[in-house]
Amino acid sequence: MKAYGSNFGKWLYSILFLIVLPSLLWAWSYSTGSIISLPAIHDSAWGAGIGGAGLLLMLWGMYALWRYGRGLPMNAFPPPKYVNKGPYQWLRHPIYWGFGLFLVGASVFMGSPSALWLVTPVSILGMIALVWGYERLDLAQRFPGVDKAVWFNLPEYSIELPKASQRLATLFQVVAFWLLGVNVFDFLLGNTLPAVQWPWPLGLAFGPGLLFGASWLFLILAPVVLRSRRDLRQWGLASLAGSALALYVAFLWPAVGGQFLPEAAYKGTELFWNIPVFDFFTIPAFLVLLAARAHALAFPRLKVLMALIGIGLVIGLVGYSTAPWLHLLASIAVYGFASNLENSWAVLRRTAEWVANSWKEWVFGPVRVINHGFYVGAGALLGTFIIGWLAGEAYAWAVVLFGVVSILFSALWAQLIEGSEKLKRPYGYYGALVGILFSSLAVWAAGFNVWVVIGAFSVVMPWVQGIGRLRCLVNGCCHGAPVDSEKVGIRYFHPRSRVCGISNMKGENLHPTQLYAIIWLFFIGFIQLALWQWGLSFSFIFGMYLILTGLGRFVEEAYRGEVQTLILHGLRLYQWTAIASVLVGIVFTLIPVPRPFLGPVFGWNIVWAAMAIGAFTFFAMGVDFPRSNVRFSRLV
Repeated sequence: MKAYGSNFGKWLYSILFLIVLPSLLWAWSYSTGSIISLPAIHDSAWGAGIGGAGLLLMLWGMYALWRYGRGLPMNAFPPPKYVNKGPYQWLRHPIYWGFGLFLVGASVFMGSPSALWLVTPVSILGMIALVWGYERLDLAQRFPGVDKAVWFNLPEYSIELPKASQRLATLFQVVAFWLLGVNVFDFLLGNTLPAVQWPWPLGLAFGPGLLFGASWLFLILAPVVLRSRRDLRQWGLASLAGSALALYVAFLWPAVGGQFLPEAAYKGTELFWNIPVFDFFTIPAFLVLLAARAHALAFPRLKVLMALIGIGLVIGLVGYSTAPWLHLLASIAVYGFASNLENSWAVLRRTAEWVANSWKEWVFGPVRVINHGFYVGAGALLGTFIIGWLAGEAYAWAVVLFGVVSILFSALWAQLIEGSEKLKRPYGYYGALVGILFSSLAVWAAGFNVWVVIGAFSVVMPWVQGIGRLRCLVNGCCHGAPVDSEKVGIRYFHPRSRVCGISNMKGENLHPTQLYAIIWLFFIGFIQLALWQWGLSFSFIFGMYLILTGLGRFVEEAYRGEVQTLILHGLRLYQWTAIASVLVGIVFTLIPVPRPFLGPVFGWNIVWAAMAIGAFTFFAMGVDFPRSNVRFSRLV
């Protein structure tokens, strides 16, 4: 996305983002109208109001860039001056915020469930990927040292006393994010019955109005009493991360993770859109626990009292829930995660660094066995078992055929892109995607239903790829670019690693991009599994796999540091392929494929097939011939 300064380029960019992209989004929402069966929200007044507000925010942001930045709102042709006036003093990227609001408003105005629940979330994820995968880094490079703080932002990591505006902004982000998420969940899945219902042994101490009011007051006071910006930032991050995890689990498995809404008898009077007052102001137990932790931090001499107050409020809140025990257990798990973010990351980072320096090899005559092959072999083995559970024994050998052809094409792709005297047998993920076409032909020729295999692969591939990234850590491929923070980066020292042998970055602090990918793929896998369980077509599941992995890959690539990767027009080669992946994924979501009935039966063929593809993958990616110079002979 380098600026070329040509009027033709600017006109082309304008047409693309002002005409082509909105038209494609509209066409996507129209074409998937019969696929998305979620309930619509149809309110012309609210839709026009939300959409109009978003449009005004977009125009305000564009005007600010032109007025103060002396340029146009085009990241390919960015303004020469940094802008921190107008909406940019309040929000980062207000044009994107405005476009997101516009999409929500248009969806509500039209009453389109596909526009609201599919196109809008994917578009928002796309804008987030563009910011983190390009604009954020571009701004840091073009305007080093410029204060980029905005009003709606978490405070910096310092021991200074927070400003009142920082307390208010942090509180607003926490409360707004939770209330928006919980009310969307209530609208879509709020009537889901609990998976289990154990009797709650404790009674109700006092009415829901007093209890909910006291709990919200306890939460609101948390950012008020904290005495440093560091503590305020940590509370905000913990609350946002906890809310994100709780809502993620609730949307995917509402019968287990979505039981924080009040029981029907305690919902209270309606506010608007038939939303009861205590449903609207639902507060989960984990937010109260995080608030109690903040109060105890602010008043260390009263930490026992603050803990007791928090526990008392939690017991009262879960008692009013539809399934008290599920609410309590889920909240304890979320609290444990959210209150240990830094420690959890430190453990993951140290583990990634250990794996990155764990290369071991065993030579038997002309044959060498490398330990990183065990990771990919285990991933293929596990993936085949899961596919067997999803599709049944009848598709066991179709999985082997599909996997073998895909691996062969990943090797061919990598030879074309980065093969060299030093890289005799590399592998490329996008080669495997291209190979899906030929894998599908082979599976079809063998007499199997290709879409069943593609759909099942789309469920397991995120997890298989995630395990495969452990091989990348050992091998040193897909490694990150240098990063200043010791709390973020990892270091490579083993001489066999590509980081040391090809990139010449031995001992440097690098982004753990493989770990970033593992985390993203871990969560994508459960989304894909939920799509399968919800009965969506296999073509749609495959399309969402391409979209979600493409968005993550676009961001990941921005932080990579491999010297052999081409850079085209300001983006790394695989960022362009990631964009193509998203576009192709959108096309696949439109393909009408009837979903056949599957009665999966688990049998020994699945075991043999899993062992076969696991062994093949292990040999292909973990066994080589170090004395040979023949193409495909050596892995390193």
